Formats: sequence, structure tokens, C-alpha cells
Amino acid sequence: MSATGLDSEKVRYISLVRKEGGEPVLGIPYREMSVDPDLVASFVLAVIIFENRQLRTFTKEGYVVLIEEGSHVVGLLIIDKVEEEEPYREALRLIINTFEARYEAQFKSWSGDIRPFREFALFILAVFPYRILDPNLVPTLITGSEAVPDHRAKIPWAVGETDKKLELVKEYINGKRTIMDIIEACGFDEAEGMALFSMLDRYKWITLSRAVTDDTVLVKLMEPPAVLIGAYGEHLVHIVEQCDGTRRLGQIANDLNLNRDVVRTLAKTLVNAGVLGFAGTSDREESVSGEP
Repeated sequence: MSATGLDSEKVRYISLVRKEGGEPVLGIPYREMSVDPDLVASFVLAVIIFENRQLRTFTKEGYVVLIEEGSHVVGLLIIDKVEEEEPYREALRLIINTFEARYEAQFKSWSGDIRPFREFALFILAVFPYRILDPNLVPTLITGSEAVPDHRAKIPWAVGETDKKLELVKEYINGKRTIMDIIEACGFDEAEGMALFSMLDRYKWITLSRAVTDDTVLVKLMEPPAVLIGAYGEHLVHIVEQCDGTRRLGQIANDLNLNRDVVRTLAKTLVNAGVLGFAGTSDREESVSGEP
């Protein structure tokens, strides 16, 4: 299920807690909060589970906690204030119902091991992705580096089938295919595919950029560095000089008598290096990844 009609950027935290015992079995933090979401959740759960009181909504410092109970778990969805809460509540009920149906056996013979539940994060992120990504953007894998520890952080949900799906997605990322191209090539439905890319984006495994096509119009932002000229030759310099913010890449390839694939590849390299930008006053920034 996708989060159509819902604003996932309103979501702060979601938690599923076992009713008998109060153990958290799965929790996904989305965005920073001015209060500790675990403390908020603990208070709400104490009221529901240990005081046996009915509570469907709780407000704390501007955040709204939506509460839904299943047979085995209580679901807590912490969101910013919204005009209409019911769509978010319906999505939470769907998450709880699907979760309990999938893990019915584990709850009937409870062992205390919550590790198998991490795989369910993919379903939750299909409902509420970390952020909505434009399917026409082109992902590029970030090179892992000990010097940049914030890049390619460990994805906590990369377990079981989810890990296999993430690995399949990464195999298709080549800096040319769009997000939607990759989702279709992998055979995933759009919601699940977007959830996987949402993970890769959140944990900084990819950067995202606009596609470079024959119709793309680019503009020179800076002189190309010597290292690029040395690697790609004078053709690169000629392409840069032709990108004046008015001419399409296909036209530039024709004028320079160069293969269009070569021109697109070099242009993409120059965009990634910050030498070229997309024409227009509001869209010259190539990279669109990162937190909103």
C-alpha cells in the first residue's frame, strides 16, 4: 500500500508494542522531536496496558499520538498536527492488521525474540516512506569511505527478504536508470520499490539527480578542473563551453560531431562535479538527496 493522500513528512515516529507485557517489537523513528518519543510512548502504553484505559488520541507539545489496538499489539503513530487524522489512523490500522496476520504464530508461541519483526519495516515504509521521492530521479551509489562515516550507514531493516531486495536494487543502479526504471526492472510494485529507495536515501547509500537526456539544457557554473580534463580530454572542455543555458545536449552533440551517448555521459559527469547545472533560476542544484 502506498501513502497516497497522506503526507509522510508529518510522521515523526511509529511503534508497535506487544499488549501482553508491553515489549516494543518494532519502532521506526522518522524525524527529530523536541520530546523523547520513547517516553511519550511509554506513558501512553502505561495508560492503555497497565491501567486498562481506553485512549485513542494523545497530544504532547504539538505532536499528536494516534493509538490503535489489535489482538496482540498496540500501534502508536506520532505525527505533527494535521487537518484530518482519520486517513493516518486508517493507515495505522492497516499496518497493525497486516502485522498480526503475518506474525500470528510468533505471538501465539511468544519467545521474546523480536528480531524477525524487523523485516516488516518494509511494509510500514511502503505506507509511510521516509520521504517521497520523484520516480524520475536518477540514483547513484555513494562510494563507501571510512573518512565519511555518515555515508552508507548500516540499514537496520536490511534483513531477510528485505536485504535481498535491496541488493537487487543496488545491482540495477548505474547512474543512468531512473528510480522508476529500476523498480520496474526488479518487478516490484511502486510502493514497495519506493520504500526500498527511501531506505537507501535515508541511510545515505545513494545520491539523486535529474536525468540527463538529449533534450536536457545545461549551463556552465564553473571551469572544469584539470583532473577531469586530463581524464576525458578536450572534448569535455568543448561540451562545457557549448552549454550556455539555451542549447539541448542533442544539438550540442550534432554541432561537435560527437556520439550522443558520449555527450550525455560526459555531461552527467560534469553535473555531478558541479561544473554544469540544469538551466533555470530555481533548478540548477543537481543533488536532491538528503533530509527535507
